[in-house]
Amino acid sequence: MPILEIENLSKSFDKVEVLNNVNFNLKKGEIHALMGENGAGKSTLAKIIVGVYEASSGIIKFEEKLINFKNTRQSKEAGISMVFQEFNLFPDLSVAENLFLMDETFYSKSGVVNSKLMVQKAKQLLSMFKMDQSIDPHDIIENLSVAQKQIIEILKAVYHESKIIILDEPTASLSPNEVEILFNTMRQLKAQDVSFIIVSHRINEIYEISDRISVLRDGKMVINGQETHSLDQNDLIKAMVGRNITDLYGGRERDASIQEEFALEVEHLSDPEDFLSDISFKVHQGEIFGIAGLVGAGRTELLRNIFGLDKRKNGKVKVFGQEVKNNIKDAMNLGLGFVSEDRKSEGLIQDLSITINSSLAYLAKSNKSSIISHTKEAEECLKMVDLLDIKISDIDNPVKTLSGGNQQKVLLSKWLMTEPKILLIDEPTRGIDIAAKSEIYALLKKLAREGVTIVVVSSEIPEILGICDQVMVLRDGKVSANLSIKEATEEKIGYYATIG
Repeated sequence: MPILEIENLSKSFDKVEVLNNVNFNLKKGEIHALMGENGAGKSTLAKIIVGVYEASSGIIKFEEKLINFKNTRQSKEAGISMVFQEFNLFPDLSVAENLFLMDETFYSKSGVVNSKLMVQKAKQLLSMFKMDQSIDPHDIIENLSVAQKQIIEILKAVYHESKIIILDEPTASLSPNEVEILFNTMRQLKAQDVSFIIVSHRINEIYEISDRISVLRDGKMVINGQETHSLDQNDLIKAMVGRNITDLYGGRERDASIQEEFALEVEHLSDPEDFLSDISFKVHQGEIFGIAGLVGAGRTELLRNIFGLDKRKNGKVKVFGQEVKNNIKDAMNLGLGFVSEDRKSEGLIQDLSITINSSLAYLAKSNKSSIISHTKEAEECLKMVDLLDIKISDIDNPVKTLSGGNQQKVLLSKWLMTEPKILLIDEPTRGIDIAAKSEIYALLKKLAREGVTIVVVSSEIPEILGICDQVMVLRDGKVSANLSIKEATEEKIGYYATIG
């Protein structure tokens, strides 16, 4: 008998139906993947289960009893917890305080906190999952890695004796090593009959961790609880996007367009803290150059330094032989563009329109911020919407109304409008669905064929191998290896990123 059953569930927002007659079930002690494109209804379904939203129709049964939670507190008390993409943690407090802050057990009648007991219980909880060597109860949350914060959220659910834990895109910001830490924790809990619903876009990871897969497309369940090992990956992709994507990364025809001339040269670059140390590399015009490594290896810091966002201590950066001063204005004037990994807080201004967001970098580069032709601005935005096939209803809508994939395209349009010679891109497809990924890969290859030089940082090694011509691996702020795409493999990149 399933621990959770959903029957004929529908949900509408302002007369727009986002879930249509959905059926779903979760077994005790299983990991069930819920997949689909952005906007398919995955997160909405998960949030209905835990009481963030109320269903328009249909029923949900938990342990054979009808449920209709009004908020996440009710669902947690009943035994169902959800770990959202935005963590519900207090960054300035310790691990122990975050685990037990709302538990009256740790407070005296006068309201005094029993910190000693909190730390003791936290140690017990961490040691249960072999996390006591890497996380201390006294550690402040803001000093933890993303993976460690994820583990703390899961341990909160474990402490509250959750029978079902829902994870929304849990690996979006994790390195391969951190993913393995998370998956090992999930396997331990599964062995104790805890059930998981994991919402994800990452197909390889889902095949590694899940027992069954369900797929939503346009609010309808198109695959319902099929055993993972019996589902072909191509069939899964087709179910998610509604069409065949036979080659996610496309061919390698762009190689012929790579020029002999070096577009970007980095010589002996170091930062003031000496974290980035003596980094040198060269990138040909029209080349897609990948930078791999673990989270914390210095990949993002390197891109920010090249672009002038962070100061450097030593070294030079040259664009087509001309040295770039260590500031953003000079970098942009010489043809550099920088697509941040964090589109929500750094790349885009969520409350502003699509038009304004797409033109911000162009206005900064051209220094025309004082005199803006709104007609011209709209024309240029519409060109980008057409070029990138951005799905919008109105260019004056706030960018926050778009799906993750379409937001990423707006972020790309922001820099393409500056007509860059070199595009630095940090995590180009983080948190977007497979169809949008395919479109962005095709766009990057098209730009490379047209002579744009592209430097890509990615935590997804298959992505690096699929679109790049050359790979540099960083470890602890230093260059660990330079590999041609012909010699690069997942194993080699993993080796040089960790112990090479």
